[in-house]
Amino acid sequence: MKKINNFISSAIHGRKSIITMDELINYPKDSLGFHLGSFLFYNSYDAEPQAEITDVHRVLINKEVSDKEEIAMYYYLFGNGDLTFKNLFVIVTGAILYPFCIKYFYSRYIDGKQALRFYDLDHFRMLHLPLERIKDTFLIR
Repeated sequence: MKKINNFISSAIHGRKSIITMDELINYPKDSLGFHLGSFLFYNSYDAEPQAEITDVHRVLINKEVSDKEEIAMYYYLFGNGDLTFKNLFVIVTGAILYPFCIKYFYSRYIDGKQALRFYDLDHFRMLHLPLERIKDTFLIR
């Protein structure tokens, strides 16, 4: 039963890193780790924020935290091949709640299709790499 609960929790909340925000800030200034640490510092509501895979995706795709941009990120990931239940739920809900943004969401979906598959990589192993190099390598726009 405990394994099932852990699986459900990780499916809903995503993978988490064991690295702290202070360690992320100490990465080189142009690295994914530094940008992730900065993002968590400026946008986290927790006293001890912990990096999640969705935070890495936000840094790679867009650094916005608005509802519209959050939904657009999931459309992008869907275009990139991420077919998880959480992703599908956000896409359907976003289309219902923001019907006036469908063209924008669709353009983000197309951008995700044009990027090389990156959604399922272990991004926490790439924290030392320059952010722009990762974006260029995977054609992330």
